[in-house]
Amino acid sequence: MDLGVYVSTLDEEVLIEAALKNVVKVFPQVEVIDLGSTDRTLEIVRRLGVPVNHHKLSRKKSKYDANAGPQEWVALKNQYADKHEWILLLDGDEIFNEESLLKLKHRAESGVHEAYHIGWRMVREVNGQKQVSSMTPSGLKLYKSSCYRFRRGWPGEILCSEKNRYDANHDLARNCDVWCWHGVLLQRSNSVPEHTARKKKRLDRWEYYDTQLEWEDIDDWPWK
Repeated sequence: MDLGVYVSTLDEEVLIEAALKNVVKVFPQVEVIDLGSTDRTLEIVRRLGVPVNHHKLSRKKSKYDANAGPQEWVALKNQYADKHEWILLLDGDEIFNEESLLKLKHRAESGVHEAYHIGWRMVREVNGQKQVSSMTPSGLKLYKSSCYRFRRGWPGEILCSEKNRYDANHDLARNCDVWCWHGVLLQRSNSVPEHTARKKKRLDRWEYYDTQLEWEDIDDWPWK
């Protein structure tokens, strides 16, 4: 089976080791797509022995900058997907346990559906108290590259079926039992992009999730 596994990074020094440590156990072919990290992200990735593909986005401060002309990041994801029969595109702030990754691998190998969702459990810190949310669905993360294409990036990211039809796999309740902890609400670096390009996204998401999700206090982050 031809499965490409990629983890995108941009100044993820706080979370990247946790994001990669189980992925490399289940998917030895994993590679990092780095979009111009200036912190310790690449140092950590290289220490873990993961190959790095460098793609500094020429007209965007980050992959989250929605006001910078052509969506290079969208084109780049499609470019990597075209190299493989199946593609698993993860982010440097998504933390998986080994069991969930093995389930994802089995699903791709089974070929029952053309694509699979991942559920997110959001993590945040409020006044020094660590919290984990209930699960919320993400977009498609694992899909057959000939069947889906990214059409638009964040905000309002769209991954469309090439067949332009409803797919049974879009039943989120049935296809989100593979999940991860998601650190989008956390500050992941002290770099300039972390304080500028990502700030609006983090604040917008915080306001949204704060009202939409139920939060549970925990003693420590689940990946520690």
